[in-house]
Amino acid sequence: MSNPNSIAAEVFGKPRTHEEVLTEIKSNRVTYEKYLALTEAMQNELVNFLAGESSLNILYDNFFRKIFNPDERRERVERLISALIGQKVKIKAVLSREGSQIIDKGSFVIMDIIVELEDGSFVDVEMQKMGYMFPSQRSSCYVSDMIMRQYNRRKEEYKDKFSYKGITPVYLFVLMEKSSEEFAGTKEYIHKREVSYSSGIELPETARITYITLDSFKENAQNINEELEAWLSFLIRSDIESVVKLISAHPEFSAMYKEIAVFRKDPKELTSMFSEALYIMDRNTEKYMVDELKERVELVTQRAEAAEQRALEAENEVKRLKEEIERLKQ
Repeated sequence: MSNPNSIAAEVFGKPRTHEEVLTEIKSNRVTYEKYLALTEAMQNELVNFLAGESSLNILYDNFFRKIFNPDERRERVERLISALIGQKVKIKAVLSREGSQIIDKGSFVIMDIIVELEDGSFVDVEMQKMGYMFPSQRSSCYVSDMIMRQYNRRKEEYKDKFSYKGITPVYLFVLMEKSSEEFAGTKEYIHKREVSYSSGIELPETARITYITLDSFKENAQNINEELEAWLSFLIRSDIESVVKLISAHPEFSAMYKEIAVFRKDPKELTSMFSEALYIMDRNTEKYMVDELKERVELVTQRAEAAEQRALEAENEVKRLKEEIERLKQ
């Protein structure tokens, strides 16, 4: 195995000291002001990357969209989807949300790619910074929408020759950088929905939903032997040790890391991108908290109303029993 330091230098370029990096940042007043406005964690991440000590957290919106643009990086997206499904696939078309019944993509959605595969299957890959409440209900709406879009396309394509046999699977993959509370308490990071029938019969399932909790993967997964594990490591881990380990096991990721390393050449642009990422995070956090509070208020209200109804029913039952006791005493 090659020396880890030589692999890192080959991918990210010649390392620099923190002092050299900070001197260059301070040389431009606007860049330095943007740097000072960042959180301490983002400042450290920026300096460590420019020094060649780590990769970037590509789950910031602007970085992620550069790496996974489905129009410009179709082959890359195909590889990711192939790893998610577990078999090699080919994208026939990238679909837009136009014509969809669902228009709310959420404030913390980094990516929402909908594609049609060559076998006619639809795939929606959604990347969330933070997992939303009611994931099951939300996902059911998304797959239902995709099924109807596919149904309408097949009806239009085959006219009178249409058959439900022509309806192919729709896949929804929801990846969460920070998973929602429903997934707490388990070390598992892949949550695939399974459908069964009480009689034991087996019927083809059209809607196939999988949740992937990246925070659980980061904390618990040790190996990157499988293709999917390699992709998840690429998405969530940026320390040099993990990068070198991934490239050693899967050299094909080296090209993407080198693409990320290009950002080291322009600290001014990179600092602006971090500043933009912080702005987006702050704006989305505010919206997310408002939306989540509204949903929690609605949930608590529903629970309170249900509790009130149960209390009323219990009160009526007690009243009925007392009346029955008085009747028996007579």
